[in-house]
Amino acid sequence: MVARGPPRLAPGRTSGEYDVSGVPELLRRHRADAGLTQEQLAELAGLSVEAIRTLELGRRRYPRALTVSSLANALQLPDDERDLLEQAARRPAETPDRLPAAVTDFVGRTEPVRTLTELLRRTGEPAHATSVVISAVTGMSGVGKTTLAVHVGHLVEDEFPDGRIYLNLRGETEPIPPLQATASLLRALGVPAQEIPDDLAAATARYRTAIAGRRVLVVLDDAATVDQVAPLIPGTSGSAAVITSRRLLDQLAGALHLRLDVLSDDEALHLLGEVVGAALVAAEPEAALTVVHACGNLPLALRIAGTRLSADRPIQELADRLADASTRLGVLAEGETGVRASIDDLRSVPADRGAADAFAVLALLDPGEFPLRVAAAALGRTLDDTEELLDRLVDVHLLEAPTLHRYRLHDLVRVVGREGASTQDQRVVGERVLRCYLAMLWRADELAGEAPMSAAWRDAAWAEQARDLTELEEVLDWLDADRSTLVELVRRAVRGTAEDRQLAVGIAAGMNVFGPARQRWLEWRDVNRAAAEVVELRSDPVGAALVHFDLGLALGELDDFSAAADQLALATEAARLIGKPRFLTSSLVNLAHMLEQADRAVEGFRSVQEALELIAREPEAAELGAWAQLTLGMLYGRNGEPERQLEPFERAIALVQDDVNVLCRMRISAGSSLRECGQAAVAVPVLLAAVDGIRGQDRWGVLAEALCELGAAYGELGKHPEALEVYSESLEIAVEHELWHREARARTLLGRTYLAMGRSAEGQEQLGLAEEVYAAHGTTPPP
Repeated sequence: MVARGPPRLAPGRTSGEYDVSGVPELLRRHRADAGLTQEQLAELAGLSVEAIRTLELGRRRYPRALTVSSLANALQLPDDERDLLEQAARRPAETPDRLPAAVTDFVGRTEPVRTLTELLRRTGEPAHATSVVISAVTGMSGVGKTTLAVHVGHLVEDEFPDGRIYLNLRGETEPIPPLQATASLLRALGVPAQEIPDDLAAATARYRTAIAGRRVLVVLDDAATVDQVAPLIPGTSGSAAVITSRRLLDQLAGALHLRLDVLSDDEALHLLGEVVGAALVAAEPEAALTVVHACGNLPLALRIAGTRLSADRPIQELADRLADASTRLGVLAEGETGVRASIDDLRSVPADRGAADAFAVLALLDPGEFPLRVAAAALGRTLDDTEELLDRLVDVHLLEAPTLHRYRLHDLVRVVGREGASTQDQRVVGERVLRCYLAMLWRADELAGEAPMSAAWRDAAWAEQARDLTELEEVLDWLDADRSTLVELVRRAVRGTAEDRQLAVGIAAGMNVFGPARQRWLEWRDVNRAAAEVVELRSDPVGAALVHFDLGLALGELDDFSAAADQLALATEAARLIGKPRFLTSSLVNLAHMLEQADRAVEGFRSVQEALELIAREPEAAELGAWAQLTLGMLYGRNGEPERQLEPFERAIALVQDDVNVLCRMRISAGSSLRECGQAAVAVPVLLAAVDGIRGQDRWGVLAEALCELGAAYGELGKHPEALEVYSESLEIAVEHELWHREARARTLLGRTYLAMGRSAEGQEQLGLAEEVYAAHGTTPPP
């Protein structure tokens, strides 16, 4: 509630839309633009209402030309819109079927197959007939992207009666130009060569016209860039595009991104059995597992390794050859393009020796995917120098670059890079990486202008290597992309050297800006929980205070209020040792709030009373008076004394009249507490004042939160239409500004309101979408 610095909100989810133009959505859009009901359009067009409904639901795919003409006349469509509707309604002339044959030894991939199959099968459902289905399957070379796409394509062939087209885009070595690729698709759709335009824009338009009204699956294999595939995506619903690429095509709007990883052990053993014989694998399970791990569970490497086993020879023989790192890459040279040879080639060219040396260091990074800045820290080089070296390693296929300034090193390739590395080498690189994350976190603290408690404790040198960054959002974006790695590094660091443990505490304390700003409550909790195991109250009371304080706040955001109160009690104990009245007061106020949420109001009263006494006698704690009064009002409500809430709430609001930002926050919290204590009618004007105060400010997250609280108050009063209106506005803001946490909350409340109004389908849809948003960000809906 009262953080070490001012609370901030920032976007944490991206979303995208793709413009489509099939008969159902075209008809619905034109009817809506004309302001007509289905009944009114039916009357104007001389058709039955059932005919309109059937077309808009997509149950009738190819209406007669006379029907289309009647609709266009009734809607008064201009010529270009009329042409598009006619093309979408036109029955295709032929059914192309150009998928390659599926492999006979396809194994595993249960979850990716299920996900992709279900996605493609939804293309014909009315509820999903408003967009083109696009899936981008990414992964390193040899991982089985093409195999998966083709396998699923055959599984869903009945869903695409108008054709299945496969086009190899040849990746980054010989990428097919977009115009040439578009021409290939047009020919597959039966367009005569003489009718194919020689201009990309015209060819793209012709392609989308040719595929309009059809249900076609287009498999675009080994794509190099978004620019290459964008013209090749169908423009009408009912069709689908499955794209494979070594790169993450994250700018591909509206796509489901499915990253294909290496096989699990069971899947890899199954595949090896398909190659060498299941009986051999069953007879030598340990040797077979050794082969699997030596191949890095990579499908291509397993197939190659299996072919190296001579007939009637034991698997152990192959395992022995692969167990030796000096011969492993030789055995698998075809699959890995000669890793050692690539390194030797680099070392033979004086200008490339730096890249070869860099590879040996990068191989020590764990995990094998890392951003440019981490690589630069590990190498002890500038960003520009490091990027040049890494780009050279990408050129020779020792590294992959799935996105800009991110690189990936496969486990099988790392074997060579780690040859000869010592424990000391690993320790040095590990410490450099920890200091890189430390610098980014404390640079965020500097840019945010956080509270003096952490500013006085930190070492100014911690942020030095990140001072080239001057925008807080840029720093937060970087941290957000690598938050999982950050958590894992801290967990390892607390089991490392004394220096590592000290760095872990510094990193945890530095999370105070990033965690709340991006609402990464799980990561904020996990990092501080790890640091709490090693921070010493007596030797480092400030570090202990910061870690336990932040861990308490993170647990509170995750609704684990009793555990949060326990941590804030520890922070309070540390604060007493430090002798900082303001921090002690903040700890007590937050402790009181968590105790209130945990339904431990009696204990909460003791904490808030001590805070009020400190505020009365300590000038530096005076600014927390409003928060203490706010917490006191909440405690009264929790204690079953709602009649006593208003007085402290009014005192709190009076103390912050000159600070509109804090005033709005106060009103939101007070209104929420009043509603929870059965005083929704009193809460509404408080929340309305909060909403009015926020409008016009660039504080979209706070406005979205205030609207949700106002909607909840309306709901308590049975004013469901009013609740729907403010929830919808909150959702619109959240989606527009990519505030995933607010989007999920708004959808949840919308769903519950629809259910209360008896609109079950709409309610279940919103609740399902909310669950998807929560799942996409690694959490679950609150109770």
